[in-house]
Amino acid sequence: MSTKQTLLDSIAYVAWHGQQVAALAPDRVVIAQPDRPDLHNYAGTTHAGAIYTLAETAAGVAADQLAAPWGGFILLAATQVRYTRRAQGTLTAEARLAAATDAAALRDEFAASGRGALAVDVTVRDPQREPVLEGRFDYAIRRRKT
Repeated sequence: MSTKQTLLDSIAYVAWHGQQVAALAPDRVVIAQPDRPDLHNYAGTTHAGAIYTLAETAAGVAADQLAAPWGGFILLAATQVRYTRRAQGTLTAEARLAAATDAAALRDEFAASGRGALAVDVTVRDPQREPVLEGRFDYAIRRRKT
């Protein structure tokens, strides 16, 4: 089991959703969430809150992969999401640092001030690979106190 999966499993709310790390690379994170009746809304599709939780988990893992090696931790600062269609089935969230992110400049800023900010773009897809949510998650990075 990966260290990231162990971290997700240690967060009770995330673990309850049954989310699993499906892919982990420096520039890309994929998190899967099973289809379960207790994650459905009154219409029988995946509840918007469960979809949002999946997206935020993927974004958080992507942001943490950048911040943690620098001795930083992340705080969610803002989010913009757009639900694009009803969701059914096992969902996957793919997260990538926003294209405009200059990781080297961000690392230098963080090293100098103990602070930084980054954005992560996320797409949640259904089993047919159709997007059900598109979003951007903005994080503050702060130095971890030892």
